[in-house]
Amino acid sequence: MRKSVSVKKHRVNYKGRVFTLPLVIFMVLSFSLKSMASEVDSVPEEISEVETNEILNWPKGPETSGRSVILMENSTGAILYAKNIHERCYPAAMTAIVTSMLAAEMCDLDDEVEFSTQAVRDVPSGVVNIAIDPGERLSVGECLQAILIRGAAECGFALAEHCGGGSRDAFVKLMNSRAASLGCTETSFTNPVGLHSEDHYTTAYDMALIGRDFFDNELLCKYSLQKTLHLYPSEGQKDEIIEHNASGMTIGGAYEYEYLIGARTGYTEEAGYCLIAGAEKDGMRLIAVIMDDGSDERYEDAIALFDYGFSNFTMVNASENEKSYNIGSGVASYGTTDIMGDSSPMFSLDKNDRVLLPLTVEFSDLTGTISYDGVTGNEAARIIYSYEGTYLGKCSILFGEPSDSYDFGVKPEEEAAEEPGKTFVFINIAMVALISAIIAAGILLLMGLHKLYKRYRKVHPNWRRQYRKERHRSVFSRWGNKKLK
Repeated sequence: MRKSVSVKKHRVNYKGRVFTLPLVIFMVLSFSLKSMASEVDSVPEEISEVETNEILNWPKGPETSGRSVILMENSTGAILYAKNIHERCYPAAMTAIVTSMLAAEMCDLDDEVEFSTQAVRDVPSGVVNIAIDPGERLSVGECLQAILIRGAAECGFALAEHCGGGSRDAFVKLMNSRAASLGCTETSFTNPVGLHSEDHYTTAYDMALIGRDFFDNELLCKYSLQKTLHLYPSEGQKDEIIEHNASGMTIGGAYEYEYLIGARTGYTEEAGYCLIAGAEKDGMRLIAVIMDDGSDERYEDAIALFDYGFSNFTMVNASENEKSYNIGSGVASYGTTDIMGDSSPMFSLDKNDRVLLPLTVEFSDLTGTISYDGVTGNEAARIIYSYEGTYLGKCSILFGEPSDSYDFGVKPEEEAAEEPGKTFVFINIAMVALISAIIAAGILLLMGLHKLYKRYRKVHPNWRRQYRKERHRSVFSRWGNKKLK
């Protein structure tokens, strides 16, 4: 009996283990799979994709550590490298480039700026300053150097008060208006020096648009690259002030770059490490913006971006390469007969307009579309160039006689067949047809109204005029009768 009982208990325990083992395995696998799924889901949050690397046949850009990064060509605004460029970030002391641009335009460099108590004491502890006291005075030029070389916050406040008629708020409104005029739609400034605020933000794209304006100012670019700020004693302030540029890209710096034309850094705990820099080589000027870099590799990233841009892209003259374009159903007209008699072409291409071109594609690979938006002055229209939906530049179509003829729509093999000596006239058929239709409709409408009016007069004669005629007849009739008597 004991043996059988023992065997029976053994069987019961065995069955229980057989049932429990698959359950344990299932729970372990479920937990493992859940953990793996969690890890996979978290990867996109840590790794930011470079959007431009997804463009077909586009030169592959370098890996960068900033959360939001852009490389833009200055003259066209074309984007060579894009990584979260519309993501909202804090600009920190990069804000100084806007403050300096406005101050340089509104003031003479020799104008004196007096430091108010508020301008000095509103600088928080730990924020960069050059220890100016209330009541002291510096020139506008010295203040510009102080904010671009050292990032001196009290100088930024003082300049804002000086340019804003004593009101920093008024100056901040000017900053926001200037940003909007440059095309910035995702930017809001609340102070002139970049102190952290939830409402003080921008994007890498907007910052690059601002940079296009800043890097056109040679004096401000020169200030931003000076290694040392050196202010001598004067009547306004009695001390000799020597401060060093915190940027690593200045002349003689650890990350000195041969083609650099200007740079401004920024840092707060919330903003991370930031940098905007400009470089120029062989007639191509590039702007790099790096925002929210947690590991402070911004200088290496900027150099890698510039090398990438200069090595993989070039600027080409649009007028020298353009041979044909389409504008939908209203194509540009061309022909071998000069409809204006012995005259010159009515339109020409702007010979100064250039287009950014990746070395991996040909100019003929670009898509050109006609646009009438934003035309000014002597412009008739614009050819907007893009590749795989990415904007690369424009070329203006101008009214007037060009120095060379451009036979749009004519293929190279057809050029040889054209009779020499003929002049091409290019007409926007859609526009001409629209204007002609409006004029013709107006003439027909007037003719119809005139015909209706005549018919109405015939059926419904003017009773007042008829009354006057009958009255005249009766008067003359009575007068004639009296005369006969």
